[in-house]
Amino acid sequence: MASTRGRVLTLLQDGEVWSGQELARQLNISRTAIWKHIETLKQDGYAIHTIPRKGYQLLEQSDRFDEPAFASYRKGRFGQIVHAFDQIDTTQRIAHELAQQHVPEGTLVMSEEQTAGRGQLGRNWYNPKHVNIAASVILRPELPIRDASKLTLMAASAFAKALNARDLDVTIKWPNDLLLNGKKIGGILTEMQTEGDRIQAVILGFGMNVNGDDIPTELAHRATSLYLETRTRYHRSELLAELLAELETEYDRFLDVGFAPVRLNWLKHAAYLNESVTLSGSRTSRTGVMRGISDEGALLLEVDGTVEPVYSAEIAVWND
Repeated sequence: MASTRGRVLTLLQDGEVWSGQELARQLNISRTAIWKHIETLKQDGYAIHTIPRKGYQLLEQSDRFDEPAFASYRKGRFGQIVHAFDQIDTTQRIAHELAQQHVPEGTLVMSEEQTAGRGQLGRNWYNPKHVNIAASVILRPELPIRDASKLTLMAASAFAKALNARDLDVTIKWPNDLLLNGKKIGGILTEMQTEGDRIQAVILGFGMNVNGDDIPTELAHRATSLYLETRTRYHRSELLAELLAELETEYDRFLDVGFAPVRLNWLKHAAYLNESVTLSGSRTSRTGVMRGISDEGALLLEVDGTVEPVYSAEIAVWND
């Protein structure tokens, strides 16, 4: 459940003046408790105006990235339990610890800043404060271990769909990168906890460059942000809620009917489809035409007229 602060903020999101009495009635707490929560929200940086003998009004939709702000936008069961931090090494570590404590599926870990975020192949994820999304969600799918990698493709498909709904032409670079105008804006990292031959939990971490206007020089050839591409500022908590809502929908459908609809949606957003690509692996590289992904989630590479599945590699686009 959302904290009471989050529920207060949810009611104030409409921008109208709410009396303390009506807030207290809606939330079934005292007016004194409402006042205390309002004061705490003010201390946290929310622009709430107190109008004598009338009530409280949220003056602006500030770009807060914390539990009350997220709870005010939340759309489904993912994120009903939130662990929010101002700064942390990585949300993945905290989510792993929570998963071992048997917290419910959908538990969310979010942080304003990560100091040791990780991406594909162990790369560091650049994540300055106050501009990006860094989060991990705990899943408990009843799937064979061999199907766990499909969750990465499912998440990428869901996130691309959610961003396209905002008229952002986001594409997916197999297996886990989100691109906008050919540059990376986000990535997904899935890690498993297993017991015997069963999945106990999947920690699905994701980061997204949202409002940053300063990409480090060494990353500028390959990375960008939503703001740099659109010159629009986004409310990160609202965007996170939309991403998780679409993730929940796609996840439930995947568990219910299988990978086929995920694959079809993934292909709609695939980068480099039917284009020549070079795949780099741990030892060798290969060049061919990307023909999509298989029913098992492998990249299909056509080389000299023969299509073969590739399960572990990276599409080499940028010179690091």
